[in-house]
Amino acid sequence: MTRIFLLFFLFGSSLGLTLDGIYLGGQVGQVGLTGGSSSQHQNAIGFGLDMGLKSNPLVDLVFQSQWSSHSGSPQGLKIFSQTLGVMTHLEITDFDFTLGLGPGFYHFSRATSQTHFGLHWNAGADLILSQHLRTGLTFRYHSLFGEGGADDFWSVMMRVGTIIELG
Repeated sequence: MTRIFLLFFLFGSSLGLTLDGIYLGGQVGQVGLTGGSSSQHQNAIGFGLDMGLKSNPLVDLVFQSQWSSHSGSPQGLKIFSQTLGVMTHLEITDFDFTLGLGPGFYHFSRATSQTHFGLHWNAGADLILSQHLRTGLTFRYHSLFGEGGADDFWSVMMRVGTIIELG
């Protein structure tokens, strides 16, 4: 576990030396539950915010925060996730395809609250509307570690964002 954080720290430090831009965006879409949570709670609409550091056209480091509230019995479920991911990009004409992976912390609130550690991976495609504006879809799967309410979940989100160029 320590090695994963060390790798992200070293990668993040190298980004600071070659920072080309900052990505800011928002997302909205479907959050789907798996495991025991899916039999007790409904899938729901989720919302999120993104902030990324672009080091070059191929790689960036993105912090994503996502929230969803699921109805069900015996009480509702709220999921709040905070993830950090390394994203790779492939731009073809007006499209930007991404693949990413990274760690995250996931807070589940029911009658009691629990925080779990996990990994997420994602794949997405953005339509580049202008040099600074893009919109697209992204699929993310969150694989959680631990027991006691740590069910994996997935999301399909529409996102809109802007890139602020620094150099």
